[in-house]
Amino acid sequence: MQTKIAIMAWYKILGRLVIFMIHIIPEPKSLFLQKGKGLFPFSANTALVNTALPQAAIEDFQKFLSQNFHFQLSKTAGDMQLSLTLSEEGNPEAYRMDISEKEISVTSAGEAGLFYALQTLKQILLSGGLEIPSLVIDDCPLYPYRGFMLDVGRYFYPVDEVKHFIDMMAVHKLNVFHWHLTEDQGWRVEIKKYPRLTEFGSKRSHTNFGHKSHGGFYTQDEVREVVAYAHSKYIRVIPEIDMPGHMQSAIACYPELSCFDRSLPVATHWGVKHDILCAGKESTYRFVCDVLDELIPLFPDGYFHIGGDEAVKMRWKLCPHCQAFLKKMGLKDEEELQQYFMSRVNRHLKEQGFTSMMWNWDSVEATEWLDRDIVWQMCGMPKNTQSEIMAGRRMVNSVSFPYYLDLPYGWFNLQKTYENTPEIPNIDETSAKNLLGLEAPLWTEYVPNMKKADYCTYPRLGAIAEIAWTAPQNRSWKHFLQKLDDYYRLLSACGVKHPATLKQAMPGTLRAKGYSLWFNRRQLHWAGLHNLIDDANVKRLASK
Repeated sequence: MQTKIAIMAWYKILGRLVIFMIHIIPEPKSLFLQKGKGLFPFSANTALVNTALPQAAIEDFQKFLSQNFHFQLSKTAGDMQLSLTLSEEGNPEAYRMDISEKEISVTSAGEAGLFYALQTLKQILLSGGLEIPSLVIDDCPLYPYRGFMLDVGRYFYPVDEVKHFIDMMAVHKLNVFHWHLTEDQGWRVEIKKYPRLTEFGSKRSHTNFGHKSHGGFYTQDEVREVVAYAHSKYIRVIPEIDMPGHMQSAIACYPELSCFDRSLPVATHWGVKHDILCAGKESTYRFVCDVLDELIPLFPDGYFHIGGDEAVKMRWKLCPHCQAFLKKMGLKDEEELQQYFMSRVNRHLKEQGFTSMMWNWDSVEATEWLDRDIVWQMCGMPKNTQSEIMAGRRMVNSVSFPYYLDLPYGWFNLQKTYENTPEIPNIDETSAKNLLGLEAPLWTEYVPNMKKADYCTYPRLGAIAEIAWTAPQNRSWKHFLQKLDDYYRLLSACGVKHPATLKQAMPGTLRAKGYSLWFNRRQLHWAGLHNLIDDANVKRLASK
């Protein structure tokens, strides 16, 4: 391995024998001990000098020191110093940290690299203590896209909790926050032109777990607050308005958005819903563009996710509007109609300077009507994945196994997650560059609160972060396992109260089966029978 994945240094200082074990997640590109040099005594006497970081990033590190070591860095120059300096060239997310007896010198071509170096320094202090051996760390990310997705459509997470997820992303050196804002079970963002979306569409009468109502939404000012907070951690924000499926909360507010103008409630339970946006009405496209136009100014990072998954087309097959539109446009079938729908939305966003993302779906085998500049987020790997990426389509790997955080450890344990690589097989070196990176989605059908979110997310997110940041030759499951005690200490220091234990994340056969059985109780909450009955009602309505 090019990286010295663990460092053990023995120092005899004033008769004391000191052992240092430096554990960092994600593993740096290289970490070397400078032989013959002593320790840097990190303390309140350490002065922060030559800093190229804004105050918010410095305050993040000072807060960490205050909470965990009960001191902050000095503002007065002294003999011991931490310097953060911008260099002229290089990857803006890469950094070099040089630690000697008198100075910790950090250089990077970008503020993000300096910020990531401070995240590394946090872990060094937690795992090795305040007397730091003389080290040189050279580090840079493997992928430019390292994402985490939070689904707030099923269960609403207030702003403070969203910020906590962003804090944890920063610690893991993740740089894309994908905010899944709408679902069948709830519309979570204020749209002033369509006030019923939040007045009515943000609430469901009850949930998977009982008879209590659930609701909540973000005002546009709160969205701006979250986006600004993410930017202070060098994290881009990609909003998602899922369409044409997963739209029952919107249809419940404005029935004319559906094929048959039916009165529907906001969905209560999990499962794919059959009422989706009507692709044959011009009024539907006006609604979509109106919503996007209100949100575009709130999200300046240039990407917009437009969903595209699990769009059951049974309604479209019966809808006179969709069938007439399909024939008018010369489309072969309802699959091509969805491709037209996604491409039309993509072109509206492109006019505003945005790149569209969408989930790929297994039934798409030919993509004649689907714009190639739409980035695919892979929830599965259909047969045409290789041909699409080789034809130039960019992709982000979020295949459910191993990257869906909500799935039980009994289905895919921590080791299987860690040892799974995001690369797409059977493609050439040029096409491999179209794989932008990977993303870990936290779907919340069965994650109603932070306690369950902690359990689902950690330590799995640590494994995924290392896959996204660290080159394969520098990764080792055996070493990752050795780092977990310090990783759990980091989680605790950052306010994560309920992570899965290693025994839970690596269950034995019987425990794994128990987890699977417990997770599969969701079948009791599935509205499949209701869908069958409702489909029959729609068929009767369409035949009249």
